Amino acid sequence: MRPALFLLLVLFPLPGFAQMYKCVDERGVTQYSDKPRPGCKEVDIRSSPPLSGAAPRPTQDVNRDEADFQRRRIERERAEQKAASQRAALERRCAALHTELQRLATTRRLVTVDAKGERTEVDDATRNARMATLKAEIARQCPS
Repeated sequence: MRPALFLLLVLFPLPGFAQMYKCVDERGVTQYSDKPRPGCKEVDIRSSPPLSGAAPRPTQDVNRDEADFQRRRIERERAEQKAASQRAALERRCAALHTELQRLATTRRLVTVDAKGERTEVDDATRNARMATLKAEIARQCPS
């Protein structure tokens, strides 16, 4: 064999294409083979593309990629902390609403004290109106 032809074949290999066959037996079991057998169909098997639709390009700047990753991680942690503090504030608000509703639901007469220190009784109409308002707020804001 000539050395030039040998070098050409070594340096520029031809792509290899193998045939694949899909065989389904009488029990419904599927097998794949590279050899044709009776009852087998030829299939074209190719690699599947990434879910995003495009293969990612390799990046040259690893430090920039690391900095971007750390920035995204910090932003995610801050968002999680903010969500946790909002959940805690909502839980405190709901607890306060439930406490006030329980206080109003007692059968005792309620008394309010104004800025001058004078005591006045809360009438039933005011109590019922505030209880309805509290129930509506609890239904709207508080998870079950």
